Amino acid sequence: MIQDPTSTLTDLVELIAQHRTVLLFLSCTALGALGAWLIAGIAFREHLLDVPNERSSHSVPTPRGGGVGILAAFILAGLTLRIPTTFLFAGILVSAVSLYGDYLRISVGFRLLFQILAALMTLFPLLPRLSIQYRSVVGSDPLIFLLILMGIFVFMIGTANFFNFMDGINGIAGLSGAIAFGFMGVYALNRGPQDAFQVPLSLLAVCISLACLGYLPFNLPRAKVFMGDVGSILLGFIFACLVVTLSRDYLEMVCLAGLLFPFYADELTTMAVRLRDRENLTQSHRRHLYQLLANQFGVAHWKVTLLYGAVQVVVGALVLIAYPYGLWSVLIFLTVCLAGFTGLASHVRNRVNLQPS
Repeated sequence: MIQDPTSTLTDLVELIAQHRTVLLFLSCTALGALGAWLIAGIAFREHLLDVPNERSSHSVPTPRGGGVGILAAFILAGLTLRIPTTFLFAGILVSAVSLYGDYLRISVGFRLLFQILAALMTLFPLLPRLSIQYRSVVGSDPLIFLLILMGIFVFMIGTANFFNFMDGINGIAGLSGAIAFGFMGVYALNRGPQDAFQVPLSLLAVCISLACLGYLPFNLPRAKVFMGDVGSILLGFIFACLVVTLSRDYLEMVCLAGLLFPFYADELTTMAVRLRDRENLTQSHRRHLYQLLANQFGVAHWKVTLLYGAVQVVVGALVLIAYPYGLWSVLIFLTVCLAGFTGLASHVRNRVNLQPS
Protein backbone atom coordinates (compact mmCIF):
# COMPACT_ATOMS: atom_id res chain seq x y z
CA MET A 1 0.00 0.00 0.00
CA ILE A 2 1.47 3.36 -1.05
CA GLN A 3 1.44 5.97 1.70
CA ASP A 4 0.12 9.43 0.92
CA PRO A 5 3.21 11.70 0.69
CA THR A 6 1.21 14.69 1.91
CA SER A 7 0.19 12.81 5.06
CA THR A 8 3.78 11.71 5.63
CA LEU A 9 5.03 15.28 5.32
CA THR A 10 2.38 16.52 7.77
CA ASP A 11 3.34 13.86 10.30
CA LEU A 12 7.01 14.78 9.92
CA VAL A 13 6.29 18.48 10.50
CA GLU A 14 4.25 17.67 13.61
CA LEU A 15 7.02 15.41 14.93
CA ILE A 16 9.63 18.14 14.43
CA ALA A 17 7.38 20.69 16.12
CA GLN A 18 6.88 18.38 19.10
CA HIS A 19 10.63 17.85 19.45
CA ARG A 20 11.24 21.61 19.23
CA THR A 21 8.67 22.20 21.95
CA VAL A 22 10.24 19.59 24.23
CA LEU A 23 13.68 21.11 23.61
CA LEU A 24 12.30 24.55 24.43
CA PHE A 25 10.77 23.24 27.67
CA LEU A 26 14.08 21.64 28.70
CA SER A 27 16.01 24.79 27.81
CA CYS A 28 13.73 27.03 29.89
CA THR A 29 14.04 24.70 32.88
CA ALA A 30 17.83 24.71 32.52
CA LEU A 31 17.96 28.52 32.19
CA GLY A 32 15.92 28.95 35.37
CA ALA A 33 18.47 26.81 37.21
CA LEU A 34 21.51 28.29 35.49
CA GLY A 35 20.58 31.88 36.34
CA ALA A 36 20.18 31.03 40.03
CA TRP A 37 23.44 29.05 40.07
CA LEU A 38 25.40 31.88 38.44
CA ILE A 39 24.10 34.57 40.79
CA ALA A 40 24.72 32.34 43.82
CA GLY A 41 28.42 32.10 42.95
CA ILE A 42 29.15 35.22 40.91
CA ALA A 43 32.35 37.07 41.74
CA PHE A 44 30.79 40.50 42.31
CA ARG A 45 27.76 39.21 44.19
CA GLU A 46 28.51 41.48 47.18
CA HIS A 47 26.72 44.18 45.19
CA LEU A 48 23.67 41.91 45.07
CA LEU A 49 23.70 40.79 48.70
CA ASP A 50 20.49 41.17 50.66
CA VAL A 51 21.72 41.90 54.17
CA PRO A 52 19.21 40.95 56.90
CA ASN A 53 17.58 43.67 58.99
CA GLU A 54 14.77 43.84 61.54
CA ARG A 55 12.18 43.50 58.75
CA SER A 56 13.80 40.50 57.03
CA SER A 57 12.67 36.89 57.24
CA HIS A 58 16.20 35.56 56.68
CA SER A 59 19.27 35.67 58.94
CA VAL A 60 22.18 35.19 56.50
CA PRO A 61 23.28 37.65 53.77
CA THR A 62 22.06 36.14 50.50
CA PRO A 63 22.53 37.35 46.91
CA ARG A 64 19.39 38.53 45.13
CA GLY A 65 18.83 38.50 41.37
CA GLY A 66 18.55 34.72 40.91
CA GLY A 67 15.47 35.31 38.78
CA VAL A 68 17.70 36.43 35.91
CA GLY A 69 17.46 32.88 34.58
CA ILE A 70 13.67 33.21 34.46
CA LEU A 71 14.13 36.40 32.45
CA ALA A 72 16.44 34.53 30.05
CA ALA A 73 13.86 31.75 29.70
CA PHE A 74 11.15 34.33 28.99
CA ILE A 75 13.25 35.90 26.24
CA LEU A 76 14.15 32.54 24.69
CA ALA A 77 10.55 31.32 24.76
CA GLY A 78 9.24 34.65 23.47
CA LEU A 79 11.58 34.66 20.48
CA THR A 80 11.10 30.96 19.72
CA LEU A 81 7.30 31.10 19.97
CA ARG A 82 7.15 34.47 18.18
CA ILE A 83 4.93 36.14 20.71
CA PRO A 84 3.89 39.75 19.98
CA THR A 85 6.83 42.13 20.06
CA THR A 86 5.12 44.61 22.37
CA PHE A 87 4.38 41.82 24.87
CA LEU A 88 7.99 40.59 24.80
CA PHE A 89 9.54 44.04 25.03
CA ALA A 90 7.23 45.12 27.88
CA GLY A 91 8.29 42.11 29.96
CA ILE A 92 11.97 42.71 29.24
CA LEU A 93 11.59 46.38 30.15
CA VAL A 94 10.09 45.87 33.62
CA SER A 95 12.51 43.04 34.38
CA ALA A 96 15.60 44.93 33.19
CA VAL A 97 14.71 47.96 35.31
CA SER A 98 14.12 45.61 38.25
CA LEU A 99 17.51 43.96 37.70
CA TYR A 100 19.08 47.42 37.81
CA GLY A 101 17.20 47.94 41.08
CA ASP A 102 18.61 44.67 42.48
CA TYR A 103 22.12 45.90 41.73
CA LEU A 104 21.67 49.60 42.58
CA ARG A 105 18.67 50.62 44.67
CA ILE A 106 16.21 52.80 42.73
CA SER A 107 13.21 54.83 43.84
CA VAL A 108 9.66 53.50 43.84
CA GLY A 109 8.61 56.29 41.46
CA PHE A 110 11.29 55.42 38.92
CA ARG A 111 10.32 51.75 38.95
CA LEU A 112 6.61 52.59 38.74
CA LEU A 113 7.15 54.83 35.71
CA PHE A 114 8.54 51.96 33.64
CA GLN A 115 5.82 49.62 34.86
CA ILE A 116 3.21 52.10 33.63
CA LEU A 117 4.91 52.33 30.24
CA ALA A 118 5.10 48.54 29.96
CA ALA A 119 1.44 48.12 30.92
CA LEU A 120 0.33 50.70 28.35
CA MET A 121 2.53 49.02 25.74
CA THR A 122 0.86 45.67 26.39
CA LEU A 123 -2.69 46.96 26.76
CA PHE A 124 -2.88 49.19 23.67
CA PRO A 125 -2.85 46.37 21.04
CA LEU A 126 -5.55 44.54 23.02
CA LEU A 127 -8.07 47.40 22.92
CA PRO A 128 -10.06 46.12 19.89
CA ARG A 129 -10.54 42.66 21.38
CA LEU A 130 -11.35 44.01 24.86
CA SER A 131 -13.89 46.33 23.26
CA ILE A 132 -15.59 43.42 21.49
CA GLN A 133 -15.71 41.45 24.75
CA TYR A 134 -17.18 44.48 26.52
CA ARG A 135 -19.90 45.12 23.94
CA SER A 136 -20.94 41.47 24.02
CA VAL A 137 -21.54 41.68 27.77
CA VAL A 138 -22.53 45.23 28.71
CA GLY A 139 -23.22 47.34 25.63
CA SER A 140 -21.53 50.36 24.16
CA ASP A 141 -21.23 52.86 27.03
CA PRO A 142 -17.70 54.30 26.58
CA LEU A 143 -17.48 55.53 30.18
CA ILE A 144 -17.99 52.06 31.66
CA PHE A 145 -15.53 50.60 29.16
CA LEU A 146 -12.98 53.23 30.22
CA LEU A 147 -13.49 52.25 33.86
CA ILE A 148 -12.94 48.59 32.96
CA LEU A 149 -9.72 49.49 31.13
CA MET A 150 -8.53 51.45 34.16
CA GLY A 151 -9.27 48.43 36.34
CA ILE A 152 -7.29 46.14 34.02
CA PHE A 153 -4.43 48.65 33.98
CA VAL A 154 -4.31 48.78 37.80
CA PHE A 155 -4.56 44.98 37.90
CA MET A 156 -1.46 44.62 35.69
CA ILE A 157 0.71 47.00 37.69
CA GLY A 158 -0.70 45.82 41.01
CA THR A 159 -0.02 42.16 40.27
CA ALA A 160 3.60 42.92 39.33
CA ASN A 161 4.15 44.56 42.72
CA PHE A 162 2.01 42.10 44.70
CA PHE A 163 4.17 39.25 43.45
CA ASN A 164 7.25 41.19 44.52
CA PHE A 165 5.82 41.95 47.99
CA MET A 166 4.96 38.28 48.51
CA ASP A 167 8.49 37.11 47.73
CA GLY A 168 9.62 37.15 51.34
CA ILE A 169 10.37 33.57 52.42
CA ASN A 170 12.18 30.66 50.80
CA GLY A 171 10.43 29.14 47.81
CA ILE A 172 7.12 30.98 47.94
CA ALA A 173 7.57 32.99 44.75
CA GLY A 174 9.12 30.15 42.77
CA LEU A 175 6.51 27.56 43.75
CA SER A 176 3.58 29.95 43.29
CA GLY A 177 4.92 30.96 39.89
CA ALA A 178 5.31 27.34 38.81
CA ILE A 179 1.74 26.51 39.88
CA ALA A 180 0.05 29.62 38.47
CA PHE A 181 1.76 29.60 35.07
CA GLY A 182 1.55 25.83 34.78
CA PHE A 183 -2.18 25.82 35.50
CA MET A 184 -2.78 28.66 33.07
CA GLY A 185 -0.77 27.15 30.23
CA VAL A 186 -2.28 23.66 30.48
CA TYR A 187 -5.81 25.05 30.85
CA ALA A 188 -5.47 27.39 27.86
CA LEU A 189 -4.04 24.65 25.65
CA ASN A 190 -6.94 22.30 26.39
CA ARG A 191 -10.01 24.53 26.40
CA GLY A 192 -11.24 24.18 22.82
CA PRO A 193 -10.83 26.34 19.69
CA GLN A 194 -7.67 28.45 19.78
CA ASP A 195 -6.78 31.73 18.14
CA ALA A 196 -3.46 31.86 16.32
CA PHE A 197 -1.80 33.96 19.04
CA GLN A 198 -3.17 32.00 21.99
CA VAL A 199 -1.22 28.77 21.45
CA PRO A 200 2.20 30.50 21.62
CA LEU A 201 1.15 32.44 24.72
CA SER A 202 -0.14 29.25 26.35
CA LEU A 203 3.18 27.55 25.64
CA LEU A 204 4.95 30.64 27.01
CA ALA A 205 3.11 30.16 30.30
CA VAL A 206 4.32 26.56 30.48
CA CYS A 207 7.88 27.68 29.74
CA ILE A 208 7.82 30.21 32.58
CA SER A 209 6.41 27.56 34.91
CA LEU A 210 9.30 25.26 34.05
CA ALA A 211 11.84 28.07 34.53
CA CYS A 212 10.42 28.61 38.03
CA LEU A 213 10.84 24.89 38.72
CA GLY A 214 14.45 25.10 37.55
CA TYR A 215 15.09 28.00 39.91
CA LEU A 216 13.31 26.45 42.90
CA PRO A 217 16.04 24.02 44.17
CA PHE A 218 18.34 27.01 44.74
CA ASN A 219 15.74 28.72 46.95
CA LEU A 220 13.99 25.84 48.75
CA PRO A 221 14.30 24.55 51.42
CA ARG A 222 17.42 26.67 52.04
CA ALA A 223 18.01 29.81 50.02
CA LYS A 224 21.37 29.94 48.25
CA VAL A 225 19.98 32.86 46.25
CA PHE A 226 16.88 35.06 46.20
CA MET A 227 14.78 35.65 43.09
CA GLY A 228 15.06 39.42 43.43
CA ASP A 229 12.93 42.04 41.70
CA VAL A 230 14.22 40.92 38.30
CA GLY A 231 12.28 37.67 38.72
CA SER A 232 9.37 38.50 41.01
CA ILE A 233 8.20 41.66 39.22
CA LEU A 234 8.62 39.94 35.86
CA LEU A 235 6.51 36.99 37.01
CA GLY A 236 3.76 39.21 38.40
CA PHE A 237 3.66 41.43 35.33
CA ILE A 238 3.69 38.59 32.79
CA PHE A 239 1.07 36.68 34.78
CA ALA A 240 -1.28 39.67 34.62
CA CYS A 241 -0.54 40.18 30.91
CA LEU A 242 -1.31 36.53 30.16
CA VAL A 243 -4.53 36.69 32.18
CA VAL A 244 -5.71 39.61 30.04
CA THR A 245 -4.55 38.25 26.67
CA LEU A 246 -5.62 34.63 27.10
CA SER A 247 -9.08 35.31 28.55
CA ARG A 248 -11.99 34.86 26.16
CA ASP A 249 -14.25 37.05 28.31
CA TYR A 250 -14.17 39.07 31.49
CA LEU A 251 -15.41 36.19 33.64
CA GLU A 252 -12.54 33.99 32.47
CA MET A 253 -10.21 36.89 33.30
CA VAL A 254 -11.40 36.71 36.91
CA CYS A 255 -10.99 32.92 36.95
CA LEU A 256 -7.45 33.00 35.59
CA ALA A 257 -6.51 35.71 38.09
CA GLY A 258 -7.82 33.34 40.77
CA LEU A 259 -4.90 31.02 40.00
CA LEU A 260 -2.82 33.35 42.16
CA PHE A 261 -5.45 33.62 44.92
CA PRO A 262 -3.21 33.28 48.04
CA PHE A 263 -0.98 36.14 46.89
CA TYR A 264 -3.91 38.50 46.23
CA ALA A 265 -5.68 37.51 49.45
CA ASP A 266 -2.60 37.97 51.64
CA GLU A 267 -1.58 41.26 50.07
CA LEU A 268 -5.07 42.81 50.09
CA THR A 269 -5.82 41.83 53.70
CA THR A 270 -2.38 43.06 54.79
CA MET A 271 -2.87 46.36 52.96
CA ALA A 272 -6.20 46.82 54.74
CA VAL A 273 -4.53 46.31 58.14
CA ARG A 274 -1.69 48.68 57.31
CA LEU A 275 -4.06 51.36 56.02
CA ARG A 276 -6.05 51.02 59.23
CA ASP A 277 -2.84 51.56 61.20
CA ARG A 278 -1.85 54.48 58.94
CA GLU A 279 1.40 52.89 57.80
CA ASN A 280 3.36 53.91 54.73
CA LEU A 281 2.50 51.25 52.13
CA THR A 282 5.81 51.72 50.31
CA GLN A 283 7.83 50.85 53.43
CA SER A 284 8.99 47.24 53.91
CA HIS A 285 7.37 45.28 56.72
CA ARG A 286 6.72 41.81 58.18
CA ARG A 287 2.92 41.85 58.49
CA HIS A 288 1.86 39.44 55.75
CA LEU A 289 0.26 36.26 57.02
CA TYR A 290 3.10 34.15 55.62
CA GLN A 291 5.62 36.36 57.43
CA LEU A 292 3.77 36.07 60.73
CA LEU A 293 3.69 32.29 60.43
CA ALA A 294 7.40 32.10 59.59
CA ASN A 295 8.71 34.77 61.97
CA GLN A 296 6.38 35.09 64.97
CA PHE A 297 5.35 31.43 65.13
CA GLY A 298 8.61 29.89 63.88
CA VAL A 299 7.01 27.70 61.19
CA ALA A 300 9.69 26.52 58.75
CA HIS A 301 9.72 28.46 55.49
CA TRP A 302 9.22 25.35 53.39
CA LYS A 303 6.13 24.38 55.37
CA VAL A 304 4.53 27.80 54.90
CA THR A 305 5.44 27.72 51.21
CA LEU A 306 3.88 24.28 50.72
CA LEU A 307 0.76 25.40 52.62
CA TYR A 308 0.34 28.39 50.28
CA GLY A 309 1.01 26.15 47.29
CA ALA A 310 -1.64 23.65 48.41
CA VAL A 311 -4.23 26.41 48.86
CA GLN A 312 -3.29 27.81 45.46
CA VAL A 313 -3.78 24.43 43.75
CA VAL A 314 -7.17 23.80 45.38
CA VAL A 315 -8.59 27.29 44.77
CA GLY A 316 -7.14 27.44 41.25
CA ALA A 317 -8.64 24.11 40.24
CA LEU A 318 -12.04 24.88 41.74
CA VAL A 319 -12.31 28.36 40.22
CA LEU A 320 -11.64 26.94 36.75
CA ILE A 321 -14.26 24.26 37.40
CA ALA A 322 -16.71 26.99 38.45
CA TYR A 323 -16.19 29.03 35.26
CA PRO A 324 -18.81 27.20 33.11
CA TYR A 325 -21.40 27.75 35.86
CA GLY A 326 -21.36 31.51 35.39
CA LEU A 327 -20.53 34.76 37.15
CA TRP A 328 -22.38 34.22 40.42
CA SER A 329 -20.86 30.80 41.02
CA VAL A 330 -17.36 32.22 40.60
CA LEU A 331 -17.99 35.33 42.71
CA ILE A 332 -19.61 33.38 45.54
CA PHE A 333 -16.77 30.86 45.58
CA LEU A 334 -14.03 33.51 45.61
CA THR A 335 -15.88 35.56 48.24
CA VAL A 336 -16.11 32.52 50.52
CA CYS A 337 -12.40 31.80 49.99
CA LEU A 338 -11.45 35.41 50.74
CA ALA A 339 -13.64 35.46 53.85
CA GLY A 340 -11.99 32.26 55.08
CA PHE A 341 -8.52 33.65 54.43
CA THR A 342 -9.39 36.94 56.15
CA GLY A 343 -10.72 35.09 59.20
CA LEU A 344 -7.57 32.98 59.45
CA ALA A 345 -5.31 36.03 59.05
CA SER A 346 -7.25 37.92 61.73
CA HIS A 347 -6.96 34.97 64.12
CA VAL A 348 -3.20 34.75 63.58
CA ARG A 349 -2.77 38.52 64.04
CA ASN A 350 -4.79 38.45 67.26
CA ARG A 351 -2.57 35.70 68.61
CA VAL A 352 0.51 37.74 67.68
CA ASN A 353 -0.90 40.74 69.56
CA LEU A 354 -1.48 38.57 72.62
CA GLN A 355 2.12 37.38 72.69
CA PRO A 356 4.32 39.03 75.38
CA SER A 357 6.67 41.62 73.91
